[in-house]
Amino acid sequence: MFSKDYRNHYKINIKLAYPIIIGQVGHIMTGIADSIMVGQVGSDYLAAASFAHNIFIMFFVFGVGLSTGLTPLVGVAKGENNSRECGRLLSNGTILGIFAGIALTAIILAVYPFLKYMGQTDVVLQLAQPYYIITAFSMFPGMLFLTFKQFTEGLSLTKPAMFFSISGNLLNIVLNYFLIYGVWIFPRLELDGAGWATLIARLYMGLAFGYYVFSNKIFKGYIKHFGDKLISRKRIISILKLGIPIGFQLILEIASFSFGAIMIGWLGAYPLAAHQIAISLAATTYLAAGGLASAATIRISTLIGAGKFEEMRRAGFSTFLMAAMFMFVTAILFILLRNHLPLIFVNEREVIELASGLIIIASLFQMFDGTQVVALGALRGLKDVKIPTLTALMAYWCVGIPTGYTLAFVFGYGAYGVWLGYLVGLGTAAVLLFFRFVKVSREVV
Repeated sequence: MFSKDYRNHYKINIKLAYPIIIGQVGHIMTGIADSIMVGQVGSDYLAAASFAHNIFIMFFVFGVGLSTGLTPLVGVAKGENNSRECGRLLSNGTILGIFAGIALTAIILAVYPFLKYMGQTDVVLQLAQPYYIITAFSMFPGMLFLTFKQFTEGLSLTKPAMFFSISGNLLNIVLNYFLIYGVWIFPRLELDGAGWATLIARLYMGLAFGYYVFSNKIFKGYIKHFGDKLISRKRIISILKLGIPIGFQLILEIASFSFGAIMIGWLGAYPLAAHQIAISLAATTYLAAGGLASAATIRISTLIGAGKFEEMRRAGFSTFLMAAMFMFVTAILFILLRNHLPLIFVNEREVIELASGLIIIASLFQMFDGTQVVALGALRGLKDVKIPTLTALMAYWCVGIPTGYTLAFVFGYGAYGVWLGYLVGLGTAAVLLFFRFVKVSREVV
């Protein structure tokens, strides 16, 4: 744990993970800024944005998972010093990203006629519909950005994606200001302005990142092989075999937390507000674990390609140790500050008391959450995605959600019961996925 070998792994993990974490923080801050700026126009506008976003995000998350299938393949090729394969993976990943972007946009638009059947008020529905359509067209440039992001990260280059994420998010916020409120020469578009800002920012991110990859001399050795086999059935299938299960795993996880929020909503406004506070705090610490998970994918796939199997296992275990140490520290902070953190969000006593209790449970599942997300990242590096996805389905939906419902509504623990269900579900996932990594990584060696 504290040997020289492990210290070296810690340094490399941090170098890879921190740009990813910063990029994710920037994305969350943009979401917060969106909510604040749209909320200034009116609560109905904010509700409409939330409604449309919650539908769109399910498809976008699947796109994230689909593109993630590229990373371990590029990592292995990089470890083998096979620049030709890296270039061919980029070309096929780009083709797949283009077609996936078109297909997902079409599916999002196909859902549009069903929005009116989803129980929203007429005002919210009327505001959400045009915003939803505008945002749908951001899926295509979003997939281009994700393709270049996963390719460069597979090459162990995580700073470019950070730069284009942050600059794109800043552009989004600036455009929000001009287009939502009608500043300077721009029309006042209100919620539609936020949609156009998102679309323009994602166009910039996808096109600018693509220009960077194709023009920068760092990638010259890969780009010269871009047209060798522009469409390779074998490579596209390889990306899909990894990406589709990852996409479904991400959807399962997000959907389980969303359904937990729905169950808490049955209990009333105060429990739902307390839940939102606790889940927002837990999400901030999840970013660090998510960055380490991406680092695990990159390092493990690269070391496998290089044939350094023992180093691969050490790299994997080092990310588990780092996640555990970070989550332990944040768990202690959550417990110590449980009565103070809710004050950042609200001043109602009932909400603060309930949120404080939920934060204690959140502190307990920190270790499990960090372990399961890093395990998923490590297993992706091993190209092991089908069993982990089934494990996630079982842990989240067959263990976590039923346990939460039973404790909340049968035994009367309310919101605490739902969160205890999260704890049990994440704990189950963490244990099973960790030992899955131990088993599969040993078989590789």
